[in-house]
Amino acid sequence: MSKARPKALISYFFADDSIPLGYACQGALQQLGFEVQGFHSQLEHPMYRAIKPVNKLLKSLLSRPVDLTEGTGFHNQTYRNERLRQRLAEFRPDLLLVIRGNSFEQETLQQAKAEFGIKMTAGWWVKDPRNDDQMLNDAKLYDQYFCIHKHGYQPTSGIKHLPALGIYKDLYHPIGSRDESSFVADLCFVGGWGPRREAFLQPLLDHDLKIYGPGWRKKKRIFDRRLMRRWSGSGIWGQPMVELYRRSRIVLNITSWDSQKLTGQNLRLLDVPSTGAFLLTDHAPEVLEYFQPGQEIETFSCPEELLSKAKFYLGNPAAREKIAKRGYARTKTLKTYEDRMLSFLQLSGWER
Repeated sequence: MSKARPKALISYFFADDSIPLGYACQGALQQLGFEVQGFHSQLEHPMYRAIKPVNKLLKSLLSRPVDLTEGTGFHNQTYRNERLRQRLAEFRPDLLLVIRGNSFEQETLQQAKAEFGIKMTAGWWVKDPRNDDQMLNDAKLYDQYFCIHKHGYQPTSGIKHLPALGIYKDLYHPIGSRDESSFVADLCFVGGWGPRREAFLQPLLDHDLKIYGPGWRKKKRIFDRRLMRRWSGSGIWGQPMVELYRRSRIVLNITSWDSQKLTGQNLRLLDVPSTGAFLLTDHAPEVLEYFQPGQEIETFSCPEELLSKAKFYLGNPAAREKIAKRGYARTKTLKTYEDRMLSFLQLSGWER
């Protein structure tokens, strides 16, 4: 009699309007022989939507964060802990992988492991680097813990380095042509607002630039007419995003942290070239592990260099498209999410 397939539950964002990393890891573990389910860690209590506007009003009046659901069953953290517990009770996985993402309380994780036969709990920090102890404290809640950054922890912490970069060909692949008649924008940027990102994009605001992402319309930014003319929406996902990449002459990537000083790359570094689009990204030593700048992608180190290179490649379409084709060819040789999940299992000492 053959062994039953091991079960894995992945907690991350599982929605059409969210980062598809959870789906990529789910598919990869399935290919590696697991029965896998995803848990959407951004669940909100049904009553929270009605309470949220009141919280915002009180925050404005009192000049401090306010959450009327704190300490009640309506609180999102309480609701998510309970829903996770219910899913674990129903599915009874051998492996629980929590991609951070959203966190869970220590009591929930400990009780679930004891009650539902979970062999291993693992956390994976894929968020921005932090200067506080948030990640270090989070790591104590799990049997195994991983981080996309190479800094912010000591070897004695037990945290292991695991990049989140991988080829996800189910979503990121060429769609349509890239001739001059197909382009809808000279430049596009997809990502949430951050001060570093705004500083890099400011010199480009007089150009044909499309910006998609949350946070760009808050506070004083809404009064920046040049910025608001370039903002196209709070988000773009799935195939429409791939089509935007393909139909933009240049796709920009700007990490929200200084990637020349702090390690860890966001997923666009591989996602964009996988579509056959031209990527212009901020330079970092880590980028060289994946691409050769000037040959397969292009990089910049400051806002002035970003503007200069954007102008150059907009004026030299043959050079730009040659690099885009080389970048796409390079993605065929890079690690897939099946490779990443295999590394995760090996580093965690997983045994069936």
